[in-house]
Amino acid sequence: MPETETKSIYARGADCGLWLGLCFIALFLLAAASIRVPALNIAVIATAACVPVLSYRFLRRTHVAAHGLTSFSALWMQGIVMFACGSLLLGATAYAYIRLVEPRFVANVVQAGIDYYTAAGTPQALAMADELRRIVEHNRLPRTGDVVLMYIWATVFTGSILSMILALIARARRVPLQEKEDTKNFFR
Repeated sequence: MPETETKSIYARGADCGLWLGLCFIALFLLAAASIRVPALNIAVIATAACVPVLSYRFLRRTHVAAHGLTSFSALWMQGIVMFACGSLLLGATAYAYIRLVEPRFVANVVQAGIDYYTAAGTPQALAMADELRRIVEHNRLPRTGDVVLMYIWATVFTGSILSMILALIARARRVPLQEKEDTKNFFR
């Protein structure tokens, strides 16, 4: 039996989480760079669109490898593990980036928010800009660890919801019938 068929849902989730983590890292780095180069927002959106596609392919591959016998809860758990492992890679990268590469990252993001809301000019936007200015003036910016934990929790939470939906879709499609090489060669 090939090694991929004997892996547990958790091992598969961890393996797939590595690839999702790389996608999250690319997404984070592109988003960080888009503060200075707004044209990169197109790449951010394209990379973000890859997350559900990649996640679906991982869950579907597991379901097909099990000949359509994977339960909904097992696929959902694989998805949760994928996003949890990927978010840890994202968190480590975001922490290193903020601490070592751009220590003023949080302040720059808040300043970009102030500029955006001020330029919008609506009463609600100006109120938001004033609120952000007060946060900066009173030195109430979130710490690096808080920002990284927010990234991790948001990724795991939204990934859990997405995995639930994708597990349903992966199970809904019919699994193609395949003759396995093992059974062909068994009678020879």
